[in-house]
Amino acid sequence: MPEPATLEFEKLVDWAEGRLSTEEAREVEQLLARADEGTRAEAAWLRAFGRMAEDTVISDPPADLREALVGRFDEYAEGRLRPGPLRRLVARLTFDGGLQPAFGMRSTGTSGSRQLVYSSEGADVALNLWRRRGAESFDVDGQVLLLDDPEPGPLDVRLLAGEDEVGVTTADGLGDFAFEEVPPGSYEVLVRGAGVEIRLSPVELR
Repeated sequence: MPEPATLEFEKLVDWAEGRLSTEEAREVEQLLARADEGTRAEAAWLRAFGRMAEDTVISDPPADLREALVGRFDEYAEGRLRPGPLRRLVARLTFDGGLQPAFGMRSTGTSGSRQLVYSSEGADVALNLWRRRGAESFDVDGQVLLLDDPEPGPLDVRLLAGEDEVGVTTADGLGDFAFEEVPPGSYEVLVRGAGVEIRLSPVELR
């Protein structure tokens, strides 16, 4: 028995409101003939609503009423969009790869690397520390992996030395970020995104 046809909701709305070409509308109607009962009922409701809207004339409200309604909507939107509680995670060192010889693209400017992995209940953060050849500084690159959100959106990453902000950057869509020419010292890495903050236990660059 063939499976019921599926229809995108947006295309169904365009069909109900008469925005499709004759050929596209015929294609939708053919799919509807093979769609499940719920989809056909939804299509019938959209078509009925569209017809009713065509016959309904809505006049503009008085200016004072319009202003009051806009104000009420703004208050409602602020309440709906107010951010929820921030989930704070502390990621602790779970793996230290030790100092390794530099290789590949990094080898021309660095003398060695060290890989660290920090873990928490909701996120892992991997760091690569690259010692710059002939200089008392490091390049730091890393990746943030949110365990319950594979596509977390923009992540703000800050490198802190006590109360001082040494660097700030934004991780890309894969969670990758980098800092260059960081002086030796003890640092905290703070990652913040929508509804989550991850703080790494101190990172030692020596």
